[in-house]
Amino acid sequence: MAEVNAKFISQKISKIRWRPTSQKGLEQSDTFVTGSWDNGAANKVCLWTQAEGEKEQLNFSVSRQQPPESGPRLLCEVLHCGDVTDIQFFNHENILVASSTGQVNLYKHFKNSQTLGVAQSWHVHKNKQSPCPCTSVACRGQDVVTAGEDGRLNILAIGQQAPVRSIEKADSCSINGVNYYKHYEVITVNSSGQLKVYDLRQPEDEPSRIFLLTGERIPLHCVDTHPSQPHIVATGGQDGVLCIWDMRQEKFPVTLLDAHAADMWEVKFHPRYPDNLFTCSEDGTVWHWDVTSVSHTRTPAQSQGTPGSVQSRTVHHLPATTQPKPSGSNPWLTIDASKHRIEVTNLMHGSNFLPINTLDIESNTVICGGDSEAIYVIPNLVIR
Repeated sequence: MAEVNAKFISQKISKIRWRPTSQKGLEQSDTFVTGSWDNGAANKVCLWTQAEGEKEQLNFSVSRQQPPESGPRLLCEVLHCGDVTDIQFFNHENILVASSTGQVNLYKHFKNSQTLGVAQSWHVHKNKQSPCPCTSVACRGQDVVTAGEDGRLNILAIGQQAPVRSIEKADSCSINGVNYYKHYEVITVNSSGQLKVYDLRQPEDEPSRIFLLTGERIPLHCVDTHPSQPHIVATGGQDGVLCIWDMRQEKFPVTLLDAHAADMWEVKFHPRYPDNLFTCSEDGTVWHWDVTSVSHTRTPAQSQGTPGSVQSRTVHHLPATTQPKPSGSNPWLTIDASKHRIEVTNLMHGSNFLPINTLDIESNTVICGGDSEAIYVIPNLVIR
């Protein structure tokens, strides 16, 4: 059973992200950022550390009325206007934070004084003259893209106030998530159950490709791309189903996996071991999906520890009339319900009953948070 450590912070957490290390892949990050929501004018962006000597904490139990003061240590914090709707590290020192006010802030961490300060702000999302939420932000290199409930995409440049480009009518409904697909292409998910690809090199504002779910148009909330094979995309939505898409195919997801009992809020491939994927949900669960048993070649174990209780889940595929033939050897594209079973571990194992809104994975440690006003740290996961 996975170890779960909790730090109560008296803020509902909407987003949590590990800070990238200065030497990517050579060391494990011990610093992360959180953003809060539903706290009026007192929402915050907070930077935390979990340095050596602070990582081994007492296991959290719902039976404890007053857990000990332990866990991550607050480095600095800053008030944030509106609910925090997304967070991405632009680099080691600068953090992009999206707001329900339609604003995007670039916060700089000043290490000497341990403070966070606003380096730049953009007001980029609005309905007519009224602000509307910026729902998602993504960056790659020096490029930044934002998406919002106004159906607009904005391409931003650090140091430049006006957007480099705005696609004002990118969508007729709310864009709930955006991610870079290739260097000049972004993918979005929306409230109509569509996944769209935009080629930013083209002058047209229309998407270059549109993918969709069959049947009812279930809103999609989140999207992530495979770190080494970006044509493999994972999405989650209102029905809690995990969708795996092959962007080389047309229109429909390759696989639908029966997942959470409520909305899936975030989906994340492990950045170095992408046969492992993590999801969190409105139902208060965090799942670790492991398809290494499906893969013909396994990667070496990254860590040692005891996995959580493995739950067998039904693997659903689209009807034969709409399902493309699997292509490539990646296990996410070759799952066969009659031959393979995905290992799925519920990492929270009954210790939480309120929504988990956000998660992130670094090495063998998951961090997550939600409406319980606690940061959960889940260390020593078995990552194969």
